[in-house]
Amino acid sequence: MSHSSRGDVPKAGTGSRLPIGRGSMDDGVEARHERRVLTALCYDLVGSTELLGLLGIEDFEELILAFQTAAKGAIVSCSGTVMVEAGDGGLAVFPVDLGAKDAASLTISAGLAIVRACKLLAAEKRRSDLHVRVGVATSMTLILKGDTAAAQDTITGPAFALATRLQAIARPDTVFVCNETRNLTRRSHVFSFCGSHVIKGFAQPEQVWQALSHKRGVDRFFAFGRLTSPLIDRTDEAELIHECWNESVSGRGQVIVIEGEAGIGKSRILHEVRRRTRFQRNRLLLFQCVPGDSRSTLHPLRQAMLGNFDDGERTLTPALVAEVFAAHDVHDTKVVDIFSFLLGVEGARSGFQEMDPEVIREKADWAARHALQATCASGPVILIVEDIHWIDLTSKQLLRELAKLVPSFPVLLIATTRPGFGDWLDEKSKRVLLPPLEHADTLRAIATMWPQGKRAPAPELMELVERVTGGVPLFIEEVCQWMAENAASGREQLPQGVSLGRAAVLETVLDARLEPLGCAREVARAAAVAGSRFSPDLLSALLPEFDPGTISAALDALAEAGLVRARHAVASVYAFRHTLIQETIYNGILRKRRQTLHQRLYAVASGNRSFVGWLTTAALADHAERGGLLDEAIGEFINAGMESSSRSAMAEARHLLEHAIALCGQVSDHDKRDALRLSAMVALGPILTAVEGPNSEHARTLYDDGVKIARRRPIAERAKWFPIYWGWWFTGSVVDGERAQAVVSDLKEVSDPEIQLQARHCLWAVDFNRGDHGGCIAAIDAGLPLYEVGQGHANATRFGGHDARVCGFAHRALSLWFSGRATSALRSMSEARRWAQQTGHVSSIAHACINDAMLSCYRRDFASLRDVIEDLRQLTALHHLPSLVVSAQIFEGWCDGNAGQLERGKDKMREGLGLHGQVQTPEDEPVYCAMLAELLARSGEISHALALLHSAVAQAEAGGSRYWLAELHRRIAQLLVLDRAAAGRVATALEKSLNTAAEQNAVPILIAAYETLSATNLAPVLLRSFNDRVEAARKSVEPGEPLIVNPEPELRASR
Repeated sequence: MSHSSRGDVPKAGTGSRLPIGRGSMDDGVEARHERRVLTALCYDLVGSTELLGLLGIEDFEELILAFQTAAKGAIVSCSGTVMVEAGDGGLAVFPVDLGAKDAASLTISAGLAIVRACKLLAAEKRRSDLHVRVGVATSMTLILKGDTAAAQDTITGPAFALATRLQAIARPDTVFVCNETRNLTRRSHVFSFCGSHVIKGFAQPEQVWQALSHKRGVDRFFAFGRLTSPLIDRTDEAELIHECWNESVSGRGQVIVIEGEAGIGKSRILHEVRRRTRFQRNRLLLFQCVPGDSRSTLHPLRQAMLGNFDDGERTLTPALVAEVFAAHDVHDTKVVDIFSFLLGVEGARSGFQEMDPEVIREKADWAARHALQATCASGPVILIVEDIHWIDLTSKQLLRELAKLVPSFPVLLIATTRPGFGDWLDEKSKRVLLPPLEHADTLRAIATMWPQGKRAPAPELMELVERVTGGVPLFIEEVCQWMAENAASGREQLPQGVSLGRAAVLETVLDARLEPLGCAREVARAAAVAGSRFSPDLLSALLPEFDPGTISAALDALAEAGLVRARHAVASVYAFRHTLIQETIYNGILRKRRQTLHQRLYAVASGNRSFVGWLTTAALADHAERGGLLDEAIGEFINAGMESSSRSAMAEARHLLEHAIALCGQVSDHDKRDALRLSAMVALGPILTAVEGPNSEHARTLYDDGVKIARRRPIAERAKWFPIYWGWWFTGSVVDGERAQAVVSDLKEVSDPEIQLQARHCLWAVDFNRGDHGGCIAAIDAGLPLYEVGQGHANATRFGGHDARVCGFAHRALSLWFSGRATSALRSMSEARRWAQQTGHVSSIAHACINDAMLSCYRRDFASLRDVIEDLRQLTALHHLPSLVVSAQIFEGWCDGNAGQLERGKDKMREGLGLHGQVQTPEDEPVYCAMLAELLARSGEISHALALLHSAVAQAEAGGSRYWLAELHRRIAQLLVLDRAAAGRVATALEKSLNTAAEQNAVPILIAAYETLSATNLAPVLLRSFNDRVEAARKSVEPGEPLIVNPEPELRASR
C-alpha cells in the first residue's frame, strides 16, 4: 500500500473534521491556509499476497477484518484518525493541536500498539506468518481548510510519503521512524539507530530509528477532550499563571494552587500552561495523585517513575530510580539512596531502617531540595502535582517543603485541588479559583462542545443544557454529546427541575449514554470498581459471565464513546477519561453488586499481586473493606502499615494501623476481634513510641489495653503477644519492678527462649535503674544463655531498639562497677563493644558506645571518655544520629571543664542538656546533672549547682531511676558544706547517701560518701555506724583496675 505525498483527505465521518486544528484567526476571519507540523503513520501486513494463497477468500477476509479492527482500535486509543484504510494497511494522522512533540509521541505509541495487536491476533489465530510493519514520519505540512459543503481538507507535505517508505523498509513487527520524529520524542521513547537510508523520492539520506518502547506515557491532559477548542472564560487566570511563569524564569520561583470542583477545567488550563511555555521551559514534571492511593507512600512519585509499566511487568529497582533521576540531571547517589528507601525499593541501601524517623524526614527534605536544585540547573522547570486532595502524607510533607524552597529557584510549582484541600501549602502561594462558567460563556462552551456535523442546538435546548450543567465544562461536554446523539429523547430524559444536583444530572446522562452500549455498561461499572486503572484480564476476572472478546469489544465501545482511554499503547491498561466519570458510575452501582465486584477483585489480586502490579497493599486493603471482607481488610491494612513503617513513612503507617484497629470494632466474633486487635497493636505500638517517644500517652494507653486483651487469651498465645508486654513495660510512667515482674510472671509458662530472654531484658534494665545491681547481674546471667544469634539480631529493632546481648554485656559492666569490680566491668564492656560491631546493627553499636562512655564517667577516666566521644562522632557522621551528637557534647563539655576550660565546658554542657530531653530518654540525666553541678561548683555557682542537684533528685525519685541517687545526695552534702549550711542539713544529706549506697551495694559511692562524712567531722555517730559496712566494701573491691582513675579535686568555699 502506498500514498501520494499530496492527497485529498476525506473526513473521518459525516459532518466531522480531521483532528488537525481549527486554524488561526486573523481579524475575526478564519484563515484557509495554515502551516503545521504533522506526524503520519503507515501500517501494512507483511506478505498478505502469500496469505491469500494459503487461505480461502472468506478466511482471508475475516483475518484482514480482524487485523484492521485491531489496528484502528490502537490508533483511536491514541487519539488518532485513520485517513485511509486500503486492504491490509492504512494511513493515520494525529491531532496537531496537541503540539508536535505530543502528537509524535502518540503516533509512535499507536505504532507500537499495532505491532502488539498483530502479535495477539497471530497467537489467537495460531499463525506464525502474521506480521506487520509500521512507518512514522513528521514534516511541515500545508493544510487547506475545506468549507462545510466540500466536506474535506487538503493536506500537502512529505510526511505521508516518507511514512510509507519507512514502512516498506521496516523489519516485520517493528516501527521505523524518521530522524525528525525521533528528535521530537527522544524523551518519551527508547530508540535503536538503524543507520542512514536512501529513501526513494527524497534527495538526502534519512537517518532511520526503530522505536522500542515508552519511557513515559502521555498524560491525561492530551488523551481526550476538545483541546482544539478555545479556553473559555479563563483569560484572567491564564494571565496570572503566565505572569508567575515569567517571574519563575527570572529566578524568582512561584507557587500556584488551582482550586475548583471536579470537571471545572483544572487540567484544561494546565494544558494551556504547557502550550504557552513549551519554548521557554527546560522541563515539565508531572505527578498525579489518584483516589485509592492516598494511603500509599509517595505514590505520585512511584507512578511517575514506573511510567508506562502499568501491567506490573516492571518493578522499581535502585538502578531504575538512578536512571530516572539521572534523566533529570540528578546524579547524587545519596539522593537516589534516600528515595529508593522511601519508595520501598527492593535492594535499596541498608542502614536507613535503623534511623530515627525525624532523621529520615530531614534526609528526605535534603534530598528533595538537592534534586530540585540539580533539575533547575540547566533551565526553568514547571512542576505540576495534580489532585492534591488525594495526596499521601509523605508526599504532602515533601511538597510542603518544596513549596518553601521554590522562591529560590527558576521553578513554577502548580498544584491542583478540589475546594478546601489546598490550605496546607505555602501561605505565600498564589490562589487561582476556577468558578463555574457564567451565562454567556456557558452558551459559548455549548456551541463549541456540540459535536461537529450535528445540527446546531435550538436556543431552548441550549438554555436547558445551561441550567442542568451549572456552567461546569465536563458536564457541558457530556450533556452535549448525549443530547446530540439522542436529539429526540434527550430533552425528555434530562431532569427538568432545578432541585436535582449536578452530580445527579451527570449520573443520569452517563447512565443514558451507557444504556445503548449493551454489556459495555456492566464493563464500565466493573471498571469503576477497579479504580484508577484496569486491564481486560482484570475485567474478565471481575465479570466471569463475559468472554474476553466481549470485554475487548466493550472497551472499544467505551473508548469510542470517550469514556475510557488506553493509558499506554504498549500495555493493555485503561483508565477513565476523568475521575469524575469513574466516581459517578461507581456511585450509581447497587451496593450489593458493588460489594461483589470488590470481593472478586480482592480474590484475584491477593492470589496473584503481579496480576494487578499497580495495586498497592493499602489499595488492596481498601477493596477488601469495600467488599465487606473485614478480616482480610484488617490484615491487609496491618501489612500496609508495616510496609510504610519499614520505609519510615510513620504518618501513613499510623493512619493505616489505627484504621485497622477501628475496623476491629466491626468484627462480631469476640475471639477473632481480640486476635486482630492485638496484631494491629503489635505493629502500631513501636510507631507511636518512635514518633512521640517512650512517654507517649497514646502508646501507653494502647499497651495498657493490649495487655488486658492478651491476658484473656490462651496461655499458648502469650509468646505471640510478647511485644505487647514489652511495650507495656517500656512505656510505664515509673521505673519499678512491678511491671517487669508481671511480664515474667505472665510468661513463665512460655517455653520460647527468645521470649524468656526478652522478659529478662526487661528485668535487668529495671533492676539497674532501681539500683539493684545484684538483681541486674542475675537477670543478665539467666538471660544471655538463651540468646540465639540470628533471632536476637532480628529482634533488635523490636525490643528496646538494640541487641539484647549487647545490652546485657553493657549493663553487666555498669553493675559490676557499682559492685566494686572495675576490672570485670571493663572486660564486660569490651565484650559489649565487640559484639555490637559483630552484629553491624547501628543502634546496638550506639547503645554500646553510650554505656562505655557512662562507665568512663563513673570512673572519671577522661582519656578513655575522649576516645569514646570520637567513636560517637564517627558514628554520627556515618548515620546522622542526633541523640549521639547531644551526648557527645555533654561528655566533651565535662572533659573540657576538668581540663582547665571551665567556662567552655559549662557552656557545652548547658546546651547539651537543653537538647537532651528532646532526643533521649531521661534515665541518664541524673548523671549528667551531677557532672554539670561539679563544674558549676568549681566556678563558685553553688546555689545554681544545688538547685540542679535537688531537681535531679526529684526527677530520679519520681521516675524510678535511682542508681545515681546516692551520688546526688553526696554531692549535695559537699555543696552544703561549701555554702556553710547548717551541720544538720549536711549530715542529713550524707545519711541519705550512705543509706542508699548501702542498700544498693554501690561500693564506690558508699566509700566516697563515707570519706566525705569523715572529712566534715560533723556526725561522728553516723560515721561510726557505717564503719563496718564501709570496711567490708573496701575489702570487696576487686584488685586490678581502679574504680576511680582521676579523683575529684577538693572543692573550696567561694569567697
